Amino acid sequence: WCDWNCTVKKLNQQGVTLVEVIISITIISVLSLVLMNFMVNWLQQHLITQTRSALLTQAQDTLDQVTNDIRLASGADAQNRILDDNAPNAPTNRQSWRSGNAVLILATAAEDKNRNIIFSDPVQYISEKNNVIYFVNNATLYRRVLAASVADNRERTTCPLSAANNICSSDRKMAEYVTEFRVRYFNAENQEVQPEDARSVQLEIKLRKKAFGQTIESTDRTRMVFRNG
Repeated sequence: WCDWNCTVKKLNQQGVTLVEVIISITIISVLSLVLMNFMVNWLQQHLITQTRSALLTQAQDTLDQVTNDIRLASGADAQNRILDDNAPNAPTNRQSWRSGNAVLILATAAEDKNRNIIFSDPVQYISEKNNVIYFVNNATLYRRVLAASVADNRERTTCPLSAANNICSSDRKMAEYVTEFRVRYFNAENQEVQPEDARSVQLEIKLRKKAFGQTIESTDRTRMVFRNG
């Protein structure tokens, strides 16, 4: 009995050795490192998922707004009908915008402040037309308005940010991180045609952003018919 009791007392008196402390610290450190790496990886994947979701939402919202303009437009113009001091080849050519596979030029009915259509020929039901132009510059999709010079037109011409002033506000920024904005034009028989002959327009937008050491991409596609053509 004394031998067992004496042995227990000796162990209690000895306490924890330095080796045991070091081993305990090492185990705790390894476990903490594993847990920390897990948390960092989880947080990174969570942020990547959020970024991808944000890109997809931006792509969808952008195409929703563009297709709404298409729906209300009378058609696509081959080139801008309204002179633009900030056109690609201005001032030499102020009608140098061209509808194509990366530029969309819409002809939209001019309206007054009460949203009544302004007619150039009321008998033939022909309205005055503004131009709405979608184009990409420096990975950003912009919306430019070229307003017809008619009385009471509620629209106002917009300009690049560098040329904006009290008279001409800046072009509307639609989407960032744009790597591709593709436009295709179709007639009523679903044949691909020139912009001015189109009955509907198909749009595709691709966004790409680098974050957390990864390249995150999002793509959206839609199609809309001209309802007022």
